[in-house]
Amino acid sequence: MRVLLLKFCDYACRVDGAKGSVIGMFDTIGGPEFPLTHPTFFITAEFEFEPYESGSTAEVKMILIDEDGKQLMGVEGEFVIPRSIEGRPVTLFEMFRIDGLTFPRPGHYRLDVIYNGEPIAEARLALIQGPHPAGPPR
Repeated sequence: MRVLLLKFCDYACRVDGAKGSVIGMFDTIGGPEFPLTHPTFFITAEFEFEPYESGSTAEVKMILIDEDGKQLMGVEGEFVIPRSIEGRPVTLFEMFRIDGLTFPRPGHYRLDVIYNGEPIAEARLALIQGPHPAGPPR
């Protein structure tokens, strides 16, 4: 398994039942004071599996940790990898809605993807005090 896409975003959904849609990708959140509670955001991931993995069970876990290694949140799931079509890799788009997550202080946070017990990908998220450098606060 490989992770093709791993992003924080304002909104994510499936279009026509299968196509993934990602709106408002970001890697920085600005806020006037901490602790800061972010009302809602999404974590999106696109996974790719080799044809020989079809039919097997995948255990995927995502954990968000702070600079000290403390876990702020985690999501996990187990699913059966769909059948490969014409021997091509299988891709799956997944999204996770996160509501009301509180970040205790500014700093750097890391989202780890763990597949069958092994870390395989990460995404970084910076929390800064003050407005987001590219525009109004998120």
